[in-house]
Formats: sequence, structure tokens, C-alpha cells
Amino acid sequence: MLILYIVVALVAGPKFIESELSGGKNFIVFSMIQALTFAAGFILIQNGVRLVLNEIVPAFKGIASKLVPNSKPALDCPIVFPYAPNAVLIGFLSSFIGGIVSMLALAAAGLVIIIPGVVPHFFTGATAGVFGNSTGGRKGAVIGAFVNGVIISLLPVALLPVLGSLGVANSTFSDGDFGVAGIFLGKVQALVGGYGLTAVLLGILAILVILTISSNKNKSSKIEN
Repeated sequence: MLILYIVVALVAGPKFIESELSGGKNFIVFSMIQALTFAAGFILIQNGVRLVLNEIVPAFKGIASKLVPNSKPALDCPIVFPYAPNAVLIGFLSSFIGGIVSMLALAAAGLVIIIPGVVPHFFTGATAGVFGNSTGGRKGAVIGAFVNGVIISLLPVALLPVLGSLGVANSTFSDGDFGVAGIFLGKVQALVGGYGLTAVLLGILAILVILTISSNKNKSSKIEN
């Protein structure tokens, strides 16, 4: 990160950084401080992941075993960061490049421009890099994260009309799961209306609960037999 920040600082130039960003502080020193701040934040994320694994998950296991037997905890994507720290950085950069390429393509096509955000590209891009690295090495990390950057840049374009109908026009969210679910629910609402969408969601929830109870009963009966 130190190399990355210094290279960007050299490209931006001392005049711009010292007048617009650092408040007069030397641009190299400012870049070093920002790089170390980013690295420290990354270490904090890793420590938080370890805290979740070592403390929070066992604490909720007893509750989950009674309410939802055989359930598994759903943890956020930083859970995979400690497995491949280098792939994390490669994934972040590749995903961000995918976002920039998508932004230029959207601008050339005359569509809504989605400006790449550092946070979503870091978390989802880094995760894509870790999984890509585990299956395809460096190429897998680069290509997987780049595709992730393209996906989370194009999905919000289709999601914007849905959010506009909800009264939050010109705002969007860049996570892929939010985009897919939002587009699907938006199409359902357009067909059956707001009350119909609520009924559909409640029906899906009821089906999931019934299937869970039925599955647990079947497992219990097999154990007894």
C-alpha cells in the first residue's frame, strides 16, 4: 500500500495534494501516513474476524442450536482475508480497475455512470481475489476480481429504476446480492403491487420455515431408527 499510495501521489503531483488534500503537509509524508492508516485498518479488520470466530460464533451457537438446529453462521466476506493477504490486495486493485473500465463503457454508451467506490470494491473484490486465487492462482485472482468489479458496476444501472420508484431516485447500492435481489423484488412489485410483494415474501418465508421443520423432523426420526 505504501508503494501504491506514493505512485498515485507522484502522478497527482505535489501541488494538488498539498493544496486540496493534505492541508499543506508534504505530499510524500501525507501519502505515507494514508498508506499506513489503510494498512492499520486492514489489520483491525483481520483482528475483528478472529474475534468473531473465537468469541461471537461460539456464543451464538447455543442459541442457534435451539432455535434453528443444524444451522451454520453466516459471516461477512472479511472472514476469508487472512487466508491469502496478497490475493486481497490483488483482488481489490483488479476489481477497482473493472469498475473504472465499466464506468468508461457506461459513459461511452450514454447510460447512467456508476462511479466505482473504494469500499465495495475492496470488500467484494478482495473476496473474489481470495476465491479466485484458491482455484486459479494469480490469473484466477485477477480475472475473478475484475469480473466482480464489472458486475457490481453494471447491476446498479438496472437497479436504479427500482429504487427510483421507492422514492430514493439517483441512489443505489453496489453489492451484487443487493442488486440481484433488488431487481427481482422490483419486478415482482411491478407485477403484483406492494401488498402482493409483501404476500409473496411472507409466503416464501413460511415455506422456508416449513421445510426447515420438516427436515429437522426427518433427521430426528432417522437418528431414533
